[in-house]
Amino acid sequence: GYRVALIDADIGLRNLDLLLGLENRVMYTAMEVLEGECRMEQALIRDKRWRTLALLPISKNRARYNVTKNNMQTLIKVLKEMEFQYIIIDCPAGIDVGFINAISVADKAVIVTTPEITAIRDADRVAGLLEANGIYNVQLL
Repeated sequence: GYRVALIDADIGLRNLDLLLGLENRVMYTAMEVLEGECRMEQALIRDKRWRTLALLPISKNRARYNVTKNNMQTLIKVLKEMEFQYIIIDCPAGIDVGFINAISVADKAVIVTTPEITAIRDADRVAGLLEANGIYNVQLL
């Protein structure tokens, strides 16, 4: 029963819709919400199997946008007002501005990695960036 929103923050390379089998239902994205072209309710894709789960893609595949920290704060504020109890952000790979902006609204983090030396070093770097941005509740998976 928890109300959960998933934000696919990987701009231009979204994939949560594919993993959830919702790829044909993406009509609007967070960018259209931010630009005033649609309401959040229109951009959220409700999963038919789990009624309390909704997906919010940041952008469509070919679109390139600069989502700012303020944009992320606005999206989270609206989702909280809609009474989502958990908001999970799938961050883009890498540690560039897209990652920094995506984590700007987080209060917890889960780093998903593999047991390879290069992946562990990358995970350590990500953990350091999270802590440098005030996110101290970090778990490794």
